[in-house]
Amino acid sequence: MRPNTQAGFTLLELVIAMAIFTLLGIGCWRLFDGVVRAERASSAHEQALRSLQRAVALIERDALHVHTSAKSPGLTLYPDRLNLRRGNWRNPLGQPRSELQDVSYRLEQGVLWRYSQGVGVAGVQKQQLLSDVRAVRWRLFDAKTGWLNAWPTRKAYGKKTPQALELQISVGRFEQVRRVMLLPEGE
Repeated sequence: MRPNTQAGFTLLELVIAMAIFTLLGIGCWRLFDGVVRAERASSAHEQALRSLQRAVALIERDALHVHTSAKSPGLTLYPDRLNLRRGNWRNPLGQPRSELQDVSYRLEQGVLWRYSQGVGVAGVQKQQLLSDVRAVRWRLFDAKTGWLNAWPTRKAYGKKTPQALELQISVGRFEQVRRVMLLPEGE
């Protein structure tokens, strides 16, 4: 007689193998799902950061080109907005424009807006910079008086421009971002 040799798998071995493959499949799915969620969160954070950086860069560019004259300090700060007169701006299309531009930044219903108009040119351009903004705070620094919430003040009127502009903003997932920009003609 020949010994009884087995030519396949038993039912128990097949059930154990299927259970192992099922557990591996569930584990891989959870791992894949976790990676996709992390990538989405990272992408959303990156997009929010890029939007914030773009808005701050535009504000900084405008602040670096503040135009002062004997009649105007070039920069006026109110509790709810920042106004400035910008010079030295270029037109990428080569169309004629005013050399000076009045710019205003305002927070309206959770949206930070940039209003701009060429001096002596009809029509105001309105540009949305950021949405989901909870708070914006502007301050100017003068070496003699320190940080000011309004400019020009009665004491500072007629003096030179402030040395720095501070922007504090709470937007989206960023609780409070503070940016201090040195102004070109501040002394």
